[in-house]
Amino acid sequence: FLYEHRGFDSFFPAMGWTCGNLSDGGVPLILGFDSLPAVSGDNLKAFCAAFGTTGSAPLFHMANITPEAIGDDTIQRLLQSCGERRVEVTKADLCKSYETLDSGKGDGDDVSLVALGNPHLSLEELGRLSKMIDNDNRGKHESVRVIATLGRHVHSNGTELGFTQNLESFGVQFINDTCWCMLLDPPIIPPNRNAKILTNSGKYAHYGPGLTNRRIRFGSMHDCMEAAKTGNVRRGNGNGSFPGWLRLFSTHQFVTTIKKIIK
Repeated sequence: FLYEHRGFDSFFPAMGWTCGNLSDGGVPLILGFDSLPAVSGDNLKAFCAAFGTTGSAPLFHMANITPEAIGDDTIQRLLQSCGERRVEVTKADLCKSYETLDSGKGDGDDVSLVALGNPHLSLEELGRLSKMIDNDNRGKHESVRVIATLGRHVHSNGTELGFTQNLESFGVQFINDTCWCMLLDPPIIPPNRNAKILTNSGKYAHYGPGLTNRRIRFGSMHDCMEAAKTGNVRRGNGNGSFPGWLRLFSTHQFVTTIKKIIK
């Protein structure tokens, strides 16, 4: 099953970027996500941020996930209003999206900066990151910086739970109350123009190349923490390959139905 693959969290920004691109200015009704065991607030946050980079619509409906699209009767009414305007998200669509987001792949797998928190990290994500560094006794690679942005209240709550101290001892640096899209220059951004930045954010993978003039790699939170420890992007059975969930993606598992805005 897709969701059992380590790194499945990268599915949500990749799918958000794809759905925004396919929606063609309309408000889409997105089908299939309710077949997953769970869709968390962090999953939706990542989806929404990426959707907003390629889609001009102010919102989307996600069947049996977003509150206005709950129940068979409601979904059927939304489907009927779509008429024949339907688009199926294929494996080829997702592969193309992933390659676009992972635009720095052809320049090598070494990483200079791991950029986390776009959108801001949640308390739950802080906890996940803290667990990831405790999975083994490897420390941060000396050539990699790890920087995360988050709100001050999350930073404070994370400190109360010991998450931020654990991450800081590993070498993670925190920046409060700003966004990666506002952090454009050294010393935050690597001064070397050939440096590569790895992110788990579809939003930053989309805007980052133009904003920073650096090569951007895209991956899951697990990919990011592995790169922090090894200095390289490694996924699957080889460096830089598609993640396991994408290699196994079935065209028929997810369907996106596009509803044009009627003015």
